[in-house]
Order: sequence, then C-alpha cells, then structure tokens
Amino acid sequence: MEFSFNLFGFLADIDSHPEYMVMWAAFGVPALMLALTLPLYIFRLLGLYPRLKPFYSVVYISLTITWILGFITTILLFFTKITGVRLLIIWVLMYATYLVFCIFNRNSINRGIETISKKAGSLNNHG
Repeated sequence: MEFSFNLFGFLADIDSHPEYMVMWAAFGVPALMLALTLPLYIFRLLGLYPRLKPFYSVVYISLTITWILGFITTILLFFTKITGVRLLIIWVLMYATYLVFCIFNRNSINRGIETISKKAGSLNNHG
C-alpha cells in the first residue's frame, strides 16, 4: 500500500521531479544560510548577538554538514532512481540528526571553533 500524494501539490512535484531535491541540496541550503544572516545582522545591531551566538553556530554547523553530506547522499540516491519524496525524507532526517547532535554537543563545538579561530588569528598576526 502506498501513500497518495495527490493532496499535496508540493510533494507531488517533488515526487515527479526528484531533481528538485538535488537542486535544493546543492543550492537551496547555501541560499538558506545566506538568508539567515539577515536576522543575525539585525540581532547584532540590537545587541543580542553575544547571547544568540552559540545557537547560531548550532544552526550553521548543522546546515553546513547537511549541505556537504546531504548533497553527496542526494546525488547518489538520485542516480539510483530513488523517488523525490524519499529523497526529501532522507534529507530532512539527516538535518534533524545533525541538528540534534549539534545541540547536545554545543559547548564542545563552540570551544573547538574558538580554539581554531584563535590559532588562525595568531597565525595571521605572526605570519
């Protein structure tokens, strides 16, 4: 028994054109990351950036991992003729998994980012 996607035009389009998911994985995620910079800039102007910085790093790191690994997975599954809705479900589950991982490891991830940025800053100052 299969689900009927006739009720949902969006899912029907994705199911009939799985290349939309490949395009989303390649170009939609960076566009989403770019669109999220506007609220970050507004929060920075309002002085809320120090409080929200750890949460933005969680969102951006999970989106970056999903962008890279999600595109690779999506393109491989696309060439194996997986339907578009399954590609969507796989991509959403990948993002949710990476987001949950980043939420639970937020402190260590942010410490690692600060360490890397301090090392890069010291290399730029002395190099």
